[in-house]
This record gives sequence, structure tokens and C-alpha cells, in this order.
Amino acid sequence: MKNFKFKIAIVAIIVATLSSCLVDDDVTDFGNGVNIIDFPSSSIDGTFDIGMEEAEFEVPARLVGGNGSAAPSDVAVTYEIDPTKTTAVEGTNFVILNNGTFTFPAGETETTFPIKILSSSLDPDLPVPLTIALKLTAATGNFPVGVSTKESTGTIIINLKPLCPITDDLSGTHSYTQTAMQVGDGEGTSTGNAISGTISGTVTWTEAAPGTGQEAGRVGKYSLDDASFGLYEQVYEDDPAVGPDGAFFTWVCREFLFSGSDQYADTFTYNIISVTGPVMVFTWRNTWGDGGTVTLTREGNVDWPEVFQTN
Repeated sequence: MKNFKFKIAIVAIIVATLSSCLVDDDVTDFGNGVNIIDFPSSSIDGTFDIGMEEAEFEVPARLVGGNGSAAPSDVAVTYEIDPTKTTAVEGTNFVILNNGTFTFPAGETETTFPIKILSSSLDPDLPVPLTIALKLTAATGNFPVGVSTKESTGTIIINLKPLCPITDDLSGTHSYTQTAMQVGDGEGTSTGNAISGTISGTVTWTEAAPGTGQEAGRVGKYSLDDASFGLYEQVYEDDPAVGPDGAFFTWVCREFLFSGSDQYADTFTYNIISVTGPVMVFTWRNTWGDGGTVTLTREGNVDWPEVFQTN
């Protein structure tokens, strides 16, 4: 039914060096032993429980150049907020610690430094996450060292993704009906061959083992015994959509984020349309292009958590 497509992304990172505190992009000579402090990526996601007042987020930094050797002594590094790429508000959504300085320790090639996130200020209803952009400004040590001035390595954007407090268990055997089904074409879109009729059945959600950091020990991650809600059996006369390592979703505020795969290595996307009491309506699609609209009634006709309710 399915085929496999593999994509290999090769990323080449070229870091420029110079022997001053600010490193000129036009100079790329690692042979002279110059070291550079930079960020390992241009952006990073941070997830924060809005039920907590605040949290510290560790920002990664690294030392490159210098023939790959570790820092021979501590390096004092300074950074600043880039207001052109920052949408979060300092003092409301985050706080810069230590006056925008950190120490890169001797003997290391990687480290982190903290900033404070005021988690309770984050709004899960925002269509895109707030951002904090930090730009390296200078590095001082007892050896030739500087900071990258390239946008891709000298500035990092932190995406602030809110997590709602998880106190409810969504486990259970829930009833569903599925309509507006479609057969995929292998490219992630429908072939236009809609499937008429309605599928009815049940799906079992099982909560993953409790962890730490969430209220009541909830982690908000669930396995499900059929990611296609009966479509594979109805259309392909196939087994339920569950891969060898399982099919899962994670409850993130008002969303379900899929992880794992089906037996063909396809992944799924769920989009909640409406929730009224115990009835949830959502659409789904997989990377093969199959999809449908599911009306899911919670076991025992118990209302879904308030965060989902749309009426």
C-alpha cells in the first residue's frame, strides 16, 4: 500500500574567525588558532508550563576554531537582546540574568547559560510563539577569542511554547464515527477519491508512565491503538495504524501532537475543530495522504477538559 521515501539533509556550517572580540565574517582561517564563541543553531524551542510562575531556560553556546581544542581558560562573554527579532517583552515574559553576561568555562567546548522565563505570562491562544533573540557581542579571555557576527551563529532565536497544566487523564476507550474520508496518493495529499459512508468503532488511549515536572505527575502522552480510527481496516483491509514502536500523541494545551508512526513509517497530524462537552470533532491526515473527520465521544460521556471546550 505504501512506499518509503527518505530524505537526507546535509548541513554545512562555516564559521568565520578573527582575533578580535568581534569576529569579521570575511575571515575564515582556523589554522591561526583563533577561537570563537557562537550558538550551535539559529533557533531553539522551549516549552514552559503556564501553571508555573517562572522557569529557567538554558541557552546553549559553544567554542569553535582553535583547532578544535577546549578553552584553555575561562572566557567572559556578553550578549544583548536583538529587538528586531524579539516579540516577547522583557520584564513581562522573560528576564535576562547576570546583566547579559556568562562565563564559558575552561576545559570545555560546549556550555549553557540561563535566562528566566515568566511562564505564567505566556498565552497558549497566540497563533505563533513569542520569540527572544539573543545576540553575542564580545568575548574576553587569556587567549585569542571572539564571537561570531554571522546571523546564523551569532544570534539565537528562542521560541517560547506554552504548555498548559496537565491534571486530567484522557485515557479510556472512546467511541468514534468517521466521515469525509480520503485515500492518499503517497505524496501527502488526497487523490481526490473520497470514501463515502461512515465508520464507527472505538479507540483506546493509554497514558504513558507518569514523569516529573507536571502537576499530579501527568506527562500528557498517550498511546493509541489505531491512529487512523478504522480507516485502514475499512479501506485497505489492513491492520490498525500502529507502527512497531507504537503510535502516540502528546496533549499540548489545545493540541494533540503525534509521535511514533504507523506500520509504513507514516506520521499523522490531528487538527481539533470543536469540542462540546464529551464530544470532540477533529480532522486528521497522514504523510501518505489518507485522512478523515472524526467525531470522538469520551468514555462514559465525561466532558473533555475545559481547555478544549469551544462552546
